[in-house]
Amino acid sequence: MPKTTFLRLDEEKQERIMRCAIEEFQENGFANANIGRIADKAGIAKGSIYQYFDDKVDYFLYAVQWTLHYFTKNLDPLTPFEDMDVFDYLLGAGRQKMELFKKEPVLVKFAQDFQSGRYSELSAEINAEIRQDGDAFILRLIKNGKNRGTLRQDMDDESLMLFYQGVMHKIDELALKVSKDGGDDPGEEQMRRMDQAVRSFSKLIRTGMGS
Repeated sequence: MPKTTFLRLDEEKQERIMRCAIEEFQENGFANANIGRIADKAGIAKGSIYQYFDDKVDYFLYAVQWTLHYFTKNLDPLTPFEDMDVFDYLLGAGRQKMELFKKEPVLVKFAQDFQSGRYSELSAEINAEIRQDGDAFILRLIKNGKNRGTLRQDMDDESLMLFYQGVMHKIDELALKVSKDGGDDPGEEQMRRMDQAVRSFSKLIRTGMGS
């Protein structure tokens, strides 16, 4: 986790420092990433990095966490969170994911890499970050759905979460494929394909999870 000195920085500077780190890790891997290069790109002294993070491992793991939080924040539909359940989130996610893939290719590639095992030397720590961040978010959506009566009550939250995560993983894979098929600027045809696929997945997940 970052030190208090980092958290006291304004959001623009925090984001610049994190984006420079993500670019370096994504391009060169963890072992070959260079703190000096990151500092140069971010326009800060190399020593400042160690005032913000304990070491390179700490910096990298926060880059993972920062990326996950960024995606969660930017993929949320306009529905207020307290009124949102897994179905609201699912229906809003497909098109937004494609647009985000187009807007943030470096972040998307970094996320794909750390989720697919590229940074194997830190796989245990990365998986812990993913579980802590993603599981908590989905469990909150499941609780909302049970409270609203849109999710079945006869299954425990963890089982519902595993089912939902499997479906969302397939949506992520499809969104990436459709986005790649559209080149640098996926058009309305690609968006239409994604919308149709998400509606199909929504029917599947309602059959398995819906009340």
